[in-house]
Amino acid sequence: MDQGEQVLLLLLATDLHRHFKQVVLCYQHRLFAFARRLTGSVQDAEDIVQEAFVSAYVSLENYSPQRIQALKLQAWLYRVTLNVYTHHARGSRLQLVPLDNSPVWEMEGEEEARPELLFEHQEQRQELEMLVAQLPERYRIAITCYFFEHLPYQEIAELLDQPLGTVKSTISRGIRLLRAQLNTPEIAKREYRHGAS
Repeated sequence: MDQGEQVLLLLLATDLHRHFKQVVLCYQHRLFAFARRLTGSVQDAEDIVQEAFVSAYVSLENYSPQRIQALKLQAWLYRVTLNVYTHHARGSRLQLVPLDNSPVWEMEGEEEARPELLFEHQEQRQELEMLVAQLPERYRIAITCYFFEHLPYQEIAELLDQPLGTVKSTISRGIRLLRAQLNTPEIAKREYRHGAS
C-alpha cells in the first residue's frame, strides 16, 4: 500500500463525509476505465461507477475506523465496482463491445499466434479487443484486470476471491482461447488479405 493511500484511509477513518470526495477524485478515472472495459458502454460504465461510489460510501459508514484503516483501498474499490457490474450484468445483460485502446501485453511464449502481438497494429488491436469482449466473463474479467488494469495476480485473486493458482490458470486459459480464436480460418483469411495488400 502506498503512502498516499494510507493517508487517505486515515482521513476517511477520522471524517468520512468530509474526505470521501478525495476518494472519488483519486479513483474515478481508473474505475471508469475498468467498468468501460467490462461493459463496452460509456453510459453503463458511468452508472456502474457512480453506484459503486455510493455503495462504497454506505459501506464505509458502517465500518469502524480501524477497519477503514486496514483496507487495501484500491483493491477494495475495484471489488465494489466489479460487484456492481456483476449485479447489472445479471439484471440487464449488458451488451459487450470492444475495449478501448490499451497498453501492450507482456507475455512470454510462442512468437506465432500470440494475441499480445496484435497490439502492434491499431487495426489488429481492435480485432483483439473484440475477441476479448467475446470471451466468457470469467476470462474477460481476469484478462482485463491483469493486462489492462495492470493489477498483480495477488490483487486479482483477492478481487475475485479466488486462489492465486486459479487466477493464473484463468488468465492462461483466456490467452489460449484468444489464440484459438486467432487461428480460426475466418481470421486467418483476414490476416492473409491484410498481409497481401
